[in-house]
Amino acid sequence: PGDGYSAAHVWPDNNPNLSVVDPANNFMYEAHVYFDSDASGQYLNDYDSDGAYPEIGIDRVDVFIQWLDDNNARGFIGGYGVPDTDELWLDVLSMFLAHLQANDLPGTYWAGGPWWGDYPLSVEPRGGKDRPQMKILTKYSGTACLD
Repeated sequence: PGDGYSAAHVWPDNNPNLSVVDPANNFMYEAHVYFDSDASGQYLNDYDSDGAYPEIGIDRVDVFIQWLDDNNARGFIGGYGVPDTDELWLDVLSMFLAHLQANDLPGTYWAGGPWWGDYPLSVEPRGGKDRPQMKILTKYSGTACLD
């Protein structure tokens, strides 16, 4: 991961001299993308107060995608997530994942597992029912782990 919490939308500014030479071309740069106003993933405000809009994820990740292209590098998104408190965030997630897929950029969702409890970004089932984010994640992954 890069500096500045690996934030994709400011990747070039925070990592101006980051360059890893890997003769085997197995190296990947990792960035994070969150859609709240400060890109922290804390989602302290609601959707409207955060100034969110459906394409915010695309706008934020495109900076990283362009940097990868400019540097002939490979990368992935090592953390992204949305709260389950407003369906508008699910639209952001869906558009974001479609864009990752179109750009052949893999990613991993944050967070899951029973230790997260009522954490709004968690995709751990509650009461045996999937969290709202799982419908979107399943659409783009093709499979779901329902253990």
